[in-house]
Amino acid sequence: MSLRIYSLMAVFLAGLSGCAAVAPVNPAASASAPVAEPEIEKLDGYDPAMLPKIALSDELMMRFLVGDIAAQRGNSALAAQAWLDVAKRTQDPRTAQRATQLALSAGQLALAQEAAQLWVAGAPYSIQARQILVSLLIRSKRMDQVEPHLRVMLNAKPAEMAPFFMQMHLLWDKDTDRAAVILVTEELTETYLKMPEAHFARAVAQSNANQDQLALLELDAALALRPSWEPAVLYKAQLLAGKDNAAVTKLLQNAAKAHPKSAAISLAQARNLAETQNYTLAQQQYEAALAQDPQQLEALVGAGLVALELRDLDKAQSYLERAVTMSPKTVAQLGIYLGQIAEQQHRDQDAIQWYLQVSPEQSARVKTRLPRLYARTGNQKAADAALAALPVVTPEQQIDKAQIEAQVWRERKNLAQSRDVMTAAIAQHPNEAELYYDRSLYLDLLGDIAGAEADLRHYLELNSDHVQGLNALGYIIANRTDRYAEADTYLTKALAKDPDNPVILDSMGWLRFKQGKLNEALALLKRAYTQMPDPEIAAHYAEVLWKKGDQAQALAVIEAASQLDAEDEALLALRKKMGL
Repeated sequence: MSLRIYSLMAVFLAGLSGCAAVAPVNPAASASAPVAEPEIEKLDGYDPAMLPKIALSDELMMRFLVGDIAAQRGNSALAAQAWLDVAKRTQDPRTAQRATQLALSAGQLALAQEAAQLWVAGAPYSIQARQILVSLLIRSKRMDQVEPHLRVMLNAKPAEMAPFFMQMHLLWDKDTDRAAVILVTEELTETYLKMPEAHFARAVAQSNANQDQLALLELDAALALRPSWEPAVLYKAQLLAGKDNAAVTKLLQNAAKAHPKSAAISLAQARNLAETQNYTLAQQQYEAALAQDPQQLEALVGAGLVALELRDLDKAQSYLERAVTMSPKTVAQLGIYLGQIAEQQHRDQDAIQWYLQVSPEQSARVKTRLPRLYARTGNQKAADAALAALPVVTPEQQIDKAQIEAQVWRERKNLAQSRDVMTAAIAQHPNEAELYYDRSLYLDLLGDIAGAEADLRHYLELNSDHVQGLNALGYIIANRTDRYAEADTYLTKALAKDPDNPVILDSMGWLRFKQGKLNEALALLKRAYTQMPDPEIAAHYAEVLWKKGDQAQALAVIEAASQLDAEDEALLALRKKMGL
């Protein structure tokens, strides 16, 4: 016999010594019967006076050995069954505890629940026993039996009652009956409604059951008991977000006055501002939080995403990279944003590296960006492989792949092939507006101005007054013809729809240059270039500067843009035009 068996037997024999038998305890009755508040030393152990005294017969010894040997040999199911049999025969909580542990290890939840009920019956003061039983009852959807055990646990440790109410929602599985959760929560908190935590527990239960109005009433009750209480304020702001932004703003402002140093309130204000698209104020709030705590991860991420909305790419990159450095696992979510920033800054290899680190949930979004990036970096084999890996099952997937394939051919300087890919896609999907838009770009670059115009007009027929189409048509007319009044009509309409879009500002600035309105052109192009230092915008901006006689500044803009993409067609054309 192994040393482990001797050890277990010593414990077993010590607990079962003596010959007098006692009547077994009814576990069902024990589960629901009220339990007197125990003495402190009995809370997590066994009351020796309550342990049964059973004669250790040969049969009982054999059952004990079968269970323990089976456990040693890894047969947890047989071991659990044997120990449960011993527990039923002896009504000893220690054997029931062992049976429960083995059943859990074997994944035998029904057996574990039966054993845990015996454990609680024999050791009603054991918090661990009730915790395990509550978990098993929840998993088996027997919510009607949960509340008495939770009440005993609360009565045993009253100092932990408030934090328990705050974390009570973590007990339930995602598929637990929400109506049953509300009932248990209300029963358990009924005698504690002078505690704001009890109302908070009710609010969470109701909100999780999509009863937000009732949840808000409970939060108001909690705040009446404890004004400006941070957890209730934050949860109420969460429930009201997107429904009553004015109320959220006022709630958080009042809370900030009561808790001026609260990072949680400050961050909630920043989130609220971002959600209501007050990006400038949101950025100020996030940066104020970072001034207090430079290591605040949420503030770093929030500041980075808000900076991205404000098109401040350098700041966005700085904040998000700091967040990834501080918490490397966040690259799975933030990699897609850092990849987008790198793309816009023409750091194609960096963009690829960021995209390759995103989470599986986001991988579908980045797979469509990789073929063009591989082509831009000269890795044609990888570009072809990434292109071939794109799915083409649905019409949407077929359209996406055609657009990406055309982009890859453009990077390879084969515009005719890009046009042909789009033409084939249009034949297959004649009512897809985006295909006409894309083909117009390739037709324009190939010098087929009439064809490009026709495609954009058809795009606007399918997608009436869309800002992207208005801008593209206005720009082609301004850039390729002298029909400036007509171009002005389209671009004015586009700018009215999106007045801060740097692409539209660039188009309008270029039109003003063509019209000879150099001051207006310079102001528009400077705004566009400041927001988005794209090489094509830089080329337009530099040409206007040159025309106005500021050659030094024009050269500086050209050189800065060339650092981003020295092979950009617009920059190369401008250098040739200026004899640089």
